[in-house]
Amino acid sequence: MVIWPAIIKLTDDDELLYIADLAQWHSDDDLHFIGYQQLDMLIDSAGAIHHFPNSCSKCDSERSLPNPTGESIELARAINLVKAHFSSVGACCAAKITARSVADLVDWVGLDSNA
Repeated sequence: MVIWPAIIKLTDDDELLYIADLAQWHSDDDLHFIGYQQLDMLIDSAGAIHHFPNSCSKCDSERSLPNPTGESIELARAINLVKAHFSSVGACCAAKITARSVADLVDWVGLDSNA
């Protein structure tokens, strides 16, 4: 089960995608394309890592959620992902980002996506 909001980390792309809630997941056609790679992941607000199904026929028809891996992202790794995200979009002082939780980091990406 995904704890919303969440972010998507695509392989070889520092910019993170923010998904506010389940309604956005179901309604945003761009989130349901065939091009997900094996190492792409959704990271939810609890830090749980989810991978995308190998076959997107189910994604297209049922808008199924990514599969939980049973793993959680370490806070230090999540901070580095968010630093890279803000650096890639030209934000000032991205190197100084720190947080107490993955949820805080996801919220910051959300604030950036709404700006």
